[in-house]
Amino acid sequence: MQDATFGDSLKKIRLSKGDSVRKVALYAGISASYYSQIENNKRQIPKPATLRKIATGLHISETEIFKLANLIPAESPAAKPVIHVSGLRMPADVDSPRRRPAQSAQANKIGLTNSRQQLHYPLSTHVNTQLPPWQAQAETIQWLKITDTNLVMLGILKSDLAVISTAAKACRLIPESPKLMAFNLTTAKTTVRQTLMTADKQVMLTTGLPTEKPLFLTLTEFKHQLAGAVINLYRDLH
Repeated sequence: MQDATFGDSLKKIRLSKGDSVRKVALYAGISASYYSQIENNKRQIPKPATLRKIATGLHISETEIFKLANLIPAESPAAKPVIHVSGLRMPADVDSPRRRPAQSAQANKIGLTNSRQQLHYPLSTHVNTQLPPWQAQAETIQWLKITDTNLVMLGILKSDLAVISTAAKACRLIPESPKLMAFNLTTAKTTVRQTLMTADKQVMLTTGLPTEKPLFLTLTEFKHQLAGAVINLYRDLH
């Protein structure tokens, strides 16, 4: 019997979790067509940075995906920094990095896509549903709990947790390049939309549902209603 290829192994893991190619690709931050080609052995094993993205999309560890690829991940010369999450109360045993045992610290942290950094995951009762307006000079990373039910076409379900960055680079719009971004479209909550700058310098917001009309904002309105950019999505953390 022929040994399973790298792509076969990824497909087996994905199917065991009941995920679609589109969903894995969305969580990994890569295109669905590219990921499909990897699963179908039409691409070579990706470089380490992409392997880490795929591990995030499949919700498996970096160690596991490197083993599947027959690679040994290079160790970082310095300890991985931990991003501070503003506005959240952390469990008592993770308040101080100096007191935190290594095993406990790892259990309460998750990685960010395309980064060696890690993030404390929040208690379910301390996740934001509304974020403050975007300020370019104040770079923060916050958790946002999704309350919308109309984002399924974007691969986002109600109660998913989104990591929102206010970093200028993350929030920069590139023409014809869509991004997931968080907006204060109402005063009640912050919501996520697929965001695209059009050729006439307007910003189009959409849920991905063909039955819902997109919302168009001027650049001034975009900056006024922006809360930040989605840099990661997580599900079933608790």
